[in-house]
This record gives sequence, structure tokens and C-alpha cells, in this order.
Amino acid sequence: MNKRTFSLITWLLSLSLIVLLYPKLQDPTEIQNLITQWKWLSVCIDLSILTLLALFPIIPFVLMAGINTLIFGWVGGFLVSLCGSLLGASLGFWLARTLGQAWVQPKIGKLGKWGTLIESNSFSITLISRLIPILPAAAVNYAAGLSAMSFPKFLVASIIGKIPMIIWESWAGHDFWNLSESPSRFFLALVIGIVIFGLAGFLGYSSVKGFKDTSM
Repeated sequence: MNKRTFSLITWLLSLSLIVLLYPKLQDPTEIQNLITQWKWLSVCIDLSILTLLALFPIIPFVLMAGINTLIFGWVGGFLVSLCGSLLGASLGFWLARTLGQAWVQPKIGKLGKWGTLIESNSFSITLISRLIPILPAAAVNYAAGLSAMSFPKFLVASIIGKIPMIIWESWAGHDFWNLSESPSRFFLALVIGIVIFGLAGFLGYSSVKGFKDTSM
């Protein structure tokens, strides 16, 4: 079995699993029960769910990050969320690379200076993309895998970008599930998120504009 066939089977199996889990992932109580019923295997089950959600984000990651803080505590929940997110990102990168890079790369080459600029700035683009909440993480994973970016560079950029994002998502998700107890703290989390990640979005826009000006 070659890599491409194995990747396709992995992708289809992951899709089947996320479809089966979809009903339970709509209810926070069901999610917690699904994870905690496995006792000492709970972390492994949680990581598996997070990995699948990185491929097929059928619910916002912030909700899972919040649930993880409820189950494992602030530090444990953050670490589980970070590790699961990185596992999913790595799998998404690998699937895109083995299934689609050979087809996409010649088309990127036809973009001329734009293609060169994108490829040469792939680390900063990936890093900034991790800090913009409206950009789906799965799309960033797949795009990086289709590019010529090396996996070590992708992983380092993802770690740096995901740490502040998951800290915020853990906070916002936790307070969302406890909204009746601390609405003001949830509102504060939203305000801080808008300010910090709004600046990241502005930086991303400025970078794209800089790429455009350089290519002209």
C-alpha cells in the first residue's frame, strides 16, 4: 500500500468516525460523558476527538477547549487541547501533502512572484493565520501541507501561534459553559480576544499588503 492510498483510507476513516460522533458532539454533557467514561483512557479519547475535529471542524474548537478545562482543570485542559490540536494539525498537513501537493505545486509555480512570495513567507503566514480566529485551523493545515513548507517549520509556527490562541479559547470556552455564573468574565474574555486577535488580523492584512507591494 503506497502513502497516497493509506492517506485516503485514513481520511475516509476519520470522516466516518466524525459522522458517528456528530450527535454526541452537539451536547456538552454528552461530550463530557463520552470522554470521562473511559477513566484512565479519557485523555486518549479526548486527544482522538480533538484530532478528528482538526480535520473536520464540525463544532468550534473553543467549545472543546472549554470542556477540557472543566474535565482536566486549567493547566491539564490547556495541555490536552494544545496536544490534540497539534496532533490534528500534523495529520491534516500530512494528508494534504500526500494527497494533493503534487497536483497543487505546479499551479503555485504559475503564480509567478506571488507564488514565490507566499512560499518564501510560509512560516510567518502560518504563524499569523493561527492568531486569526475567523480563519479555520483545518484550512491552514491543509494549505500548509499543499505548499512547499517543511513540516518542522509548520510545527514550530503552529506551536507558537496556537499557545496564545488556546489559552484564550480555554478561558472563553470555560466561561461560556459557565455563563450563568460569571457573565462578566465571559464578556471580558470576548473583549480581550477581539483586541488581541484583531491586532493579529491587522498584522496579517498588513503582511499581505506588503507582499503585494513587493511583487509590483
